[in-house]
Amino acid sequence: MNEAVEVEVKSNEPFYKKYKIHFSVITAIAVVSVSALSHYKNEKIKEELVKSLSEYQESLVLMGGEMKYNLVDCSGILYTDCEIKALKFSMLGQEQLSIGSLRLGDMESLSEFKAFSKGENVKASFDIEADEVALPQPIIAQMITQNVSNAFQQNTLSKLSSINLAFKGEVEGTQMHLKHLEIDQLRLDNTIMPIEFSMSAREVSSSAPDSMILDEFALSIENRSIGDVTYESVKSFVDSLKEDEKGIFLKEFALTPTDMNNRQKASVAINNAIAKRFEADLPMTPGVVEKELIRAMVKMLKGETDTIILEGKNQNDLTMVKIQNALQQSSSMSEEAAKKFMDDKFKIEVKAD
Repeated sequence: MNEAVEVEVKSNEPFYKKYKIHFSVITAIAVVSVSALSHYKNEKIKEELVKSLSEYQESLVLMGGEMKYNLVDCSGILYTDCEIKALKFSMLGQEQLSIGSLRLGDMESLSEFKAFSKGENVKASFDIEADEVALPQPIIAQMITQNVSNAFQQNTLSKLSSINLAFKGEVEGTQMHLKHLEIDQLRLDNTIMPIEFSMSAREVSSSAPDSMILDEFALSIENRSIGDVTYESVKSFVDSLKEDEKGIFLKEFALTPTDMNNRQKASVAINNAIAKRFEADLPMTPGVVEKELIRAMVKMLKGETDTIILEGKNQNDLTMVKIQNALQQSSSMSEEAAKKFMDDKFKIEVKAD
């Protein structure tokens, strides 16, 4: 009798208790299988990437160049991301570019660009990040200017010695004609003024660039250390002057030579003076967008905002040439009339909050 009761009790156990061991085993097998397949896929992609890098290295050697890197690592379950560490490019023995870490996201989609380069029709995305990107200082110095003092150059160079880049988006079409181009993020990160850009466009043709339809775009700039750059610019010029000339020059900024020793005070005064110059030029500046950008820059120089955002949105599927013509027409109008004229064509806003 007891045995019959025991059998009956066991048979009445909930379904999940009776089969939980079986589910655990099945789950474990599934996890191991997925991991093994992912590892195999990642290793195959890594092998192909290393082969491509090797081929590129060989092509560079023929031109007197060289490319080196420390390691390649690929990982991921649904999508494979690859990272190349300590990438360096040289030409004729001189280093031209170094990248601490280059991440290539979703390699499966990125591989579609091989067909794209051959002129085939593709629909693919790209997700690329480069950290600790460094150009040789002489090249950066040329990019800044050739007509400033060494002190100003050195200060600016130290801030631009390493930057980070991000480039993400998707394309659909051929190399000659893109049906759709989406740039989700193009970011240049640095310690002076980070810049970020995004856009969406259609009918991008290399043979007829004016026919492109720009649906929308956004450009943002961020102030991290503009004050340091303007201070060093003025200070480097002051240091090149004779003693009796320094005070005369600094009056334009409501400063004295002694005030230049107080970096914070001098920086605020310099930026305010530059802002006043911009404000003075405002009435003579054509174009409503240009005026709004100047006002936003004035706010940034005065410390009233750290970010400026320029946004544009196509209101009527206008091509680039029609947008350019509309902007040119509006440049001779009053601000109010120009805004009203552009609102149903291509609306552009400047935000500095």
